[in-house]
Amino acid sequence: MEDAVEQLDRLARSVGECTRCEELASCRLRAVPGQGHPHCSVMIVGLHPDPADEESGRAAGASLVDRLAEFLPALASSRDRVYVTTLVKCVPRSSCAVRAVKPEEEDNCFSYLSRELSITTPHYILTVGEDATRYLLHKLFKDLPYENGDSLELRLFDNPAFKIVPVATPEELRERDDKSRKTYSERLHSLGQVIGL
Repeated sequence: MEDAVEQLDRLARSVGECTRCEELASCRLRAVPGQGHPHCSVMIVGLHPDPADEESGRAAGASLVDRLAEFLPALASSRDRVYVTTLVKCVPRSSCAVRAVKPEEEDNCFSYLSRELSITTPHYILTVGEDATRYLLHKLFKDLPYENGDSLELRLFDNPAFKIVPVATPEELRERDDKSRKTYSERLHSLGQVIGL
């Protein structure tokens, strides 16, 4: 286990020193590496760090998991068994104002996420949000396992190394009506039991 911890520490230092995206490096408070169990069974991957995580020194995706736990309460008690990260390791900014992620920023950061995957070897990856999900599926599957326009939420995509399960962002869930939110929360609860949360 120490070897994986050391590898993740070394990777976090590399993330912190990264300047591949000049615009992001010039506007960031800090790059935000992932954090969690070095041999997790579940990895949670969001698109980019929340500005609150960047400011507070928390791991990438920590605020996202806090918000997601509203709909999947088992996350609150399972934090020590999961690894939380984001595809892009910096808060995306132009002229130091938060903006959407650019495709080249996803590409520049993918090697960091790929390394996190190879170190932690999760059984399940929960991708949070459509953008992170579609990017990862495109990178991890030679032939896309879905058709354009398909809903990806709560589907299981089986890769030889792990299973990918896309989930909606907490913000998307809050916009849904009460009945839809309740149904989705029940499905998330069942998913949590299956994956060991």
